[in-house]
Amino acid sequence: MDPKKILFGCSLLICWAGSPAPCPAELTQSQRQEVALRYYRGVVNFEAGNYENAFAEFEAVAKVDPYYNDTQKYLKDCVDALERYRGRLFEEAGESSKGKKGDTDFYFLGKSYYEKGEYKKATDAFKAVLETNPNDKFALYYLQLCKRELAGAGETKKATPTPEQLYTETLVDLDKEVSYVKEDIRSQEETEQFLEAKVRRMAEREELIKKKEMQLARQEEILKDEKKDYLAQEKISKKAKRLQKDIEKWKGMRERLEAQEPGTPAAVSEAPVCMNQAQTYYARMKDHLRASRWNSAGLNAIEASLRFCDAVLIYFYSVKSAYPTHANINSLLLEHVQRSDIQEVVFMMRSILNMKKIAEDEQAPFSRSQAVFLADQAEKISQWARSVLPL
Repeated sequence: MDPKKILFGCSLLICWAGSPAPCPAELTQSQRQEVALRYYRGVVNFEAGNYENAFAEFEAVAKVDPYYNDTQKYLKDCVDALERYRGRLFEEAGESSKGKKGDTDFYFLGKSYYEKGEYKKATDAFKAVLETNPNDKFALYYLQLCKRELAGAGETKKATPTPEQLYTETLVDLDKEVSYVKEDIRSQEETEQFLEAKVRRMAEREELIKKKEMQLARQEEILKDEKKDYLAQEKISKKAKRLQKDIEKWKGMRERLEAQEPGTPAAVSEAPVCMNQAQTYYARMKDHLRASRWNSAGLNAIEASLRFCDAVLIYFYSVKSAYPTHANINSLLLEHVQRSDIQEVVFMMRSILNMKKIAEDEQAPFSRSQAVFLADQAEKISQWARSVLPL
């Protein structure tokens, strides 16, 4: 290999790298994302032939980590491509090429001095180019590199790296790549451990709830037997209230767990079936309202609203709420549906489910005002679902 080419490549790597880049393990998450994004942009611009933009992106990546993937190779390819383009411009322009005086091309003369390590002479040559063409990007670029070299080490010619030095640099590159791979593996393992721990905690809580429910059931049976023996009804009443409070507590915890369920997978083919069910409940609601059957109208309004929302979730996201409670319908809507009006829909569904829970707890039928309110909410949700679905 030509020693001049090796010298030129090493000088470019030193200039592009600048100050020592942090080890990949020291980079923050935002820095890693920025490096990956700029590298991707550089590759896209390079493939599209936008070599100046690609060079700028790869140079930004090299400042953070000069060993990131094929950054150095892309930088050298960008410079080569841009110089070939400049050479073609000079060939087309002939003797009128900017940067030439007489028969002398000061740009390539300066580049020759730069490759030899004679930075002072190279600086003078690039300044001569800029006198003719102040906007010559290549002359400005190499003039900046020469100033760096003169400021850092003076006008000294760099020695050709020995095979041992090249081998050492190769080992450093490999260490950088290995550290990236180790970091990715460690991140993946931490994510998997977190998910496994979460599943394990959910299973433990579910088991605890089951055990507690069995204990409460046994205590309830004991209380039924004790009612026959106890003469002090006040004592029985206190135990009954405490038992009822515990039952409500664990029932509420179960409902919260059900609301956190990720949803039930569903095929897209179920969406028309769910939509037909929603329309059937909606039509029944209308009929019962006209017949003043308020409780039936309210129940059909609730079922119609749930089916309309499930139809949207199934059609676009292949998931539906947990049957029969549908406690997680709001969390599924907020998680999957990215629309500006989804907050309003969730608010309506929350009010419908709250009224449904109150009626179930009190074991009382819906009144006229409650039925009218539920029907009004179901009407708005049906209009929203029909505007979203192409069914």
